[in-house]
Amino acid sequence: MLVTGPVHGAPAVYANLWLEGTHAELDPALGLDEAGLVELVRRFSWPGGFPSHLSPEVPGVIHEGGELGYALATAFGAALDKPDLLVACLVGDGEAGTGPTAGSWHANKYLDPRGRRCAAGAAPNGYKISSPTICGCMSDEKLTAYFSGAGWSQDRLGGVTCMDVILGTHRVGLAFATSSLSTSARKSTSDPS
Repeated sequence: MLVTGPVHGAPAVYANLWLEGTHAELDPALGLDEAGLVELVRRFSWPGGFPSHLSPEVPGVIHEGGELGYALATAFGAALDKPDLLVACLVGDGEAGTGPTAGSWHANKYLDPRGRRCAAGAAPNGYKISSPTICGCMSDEKLTAYFSGAGWSQDRLGGVTCMDVILGTHRVGLAFATSSLSTSARKSTSDPS
């Protein structure tokens, strides 16, 4: 399962639904050609088109976005409810600094360390709607210390641009989750603490 934060997540989900052909199956005007792409972009955040945040009418969406802060809590809820489910969560750095997300970074402590099934990735750009983000104001060293203190290891995806994340969220997110979780499982089986 992929859980995305509402602002960064919606365009990435819409783009992936278009790239995989799901939009075209439901509406032929959104075909996998230039005209379909133009129509997808035209409809985004436009009256009568797609909302700017994920909503129940979007195929595969089980949680409506719109407020920042709940993606990571939703991801952990899914992982705790169904321990064999692989859950990847993409959190924008505007969302990463909200109260609910700040608390949710610690939910990994409730998962079985031998088989963690939830991984989170942050998509930092340094800004939210009207100002810099908390993460954007921290040095790499302080960010590493913050997330390490919350029990997360960090793998930086060097050379990955915002467009790579938008166009490949499912692929990048699941590859990140699979890599992070298999590393976590290897560490926990060799180190029982």
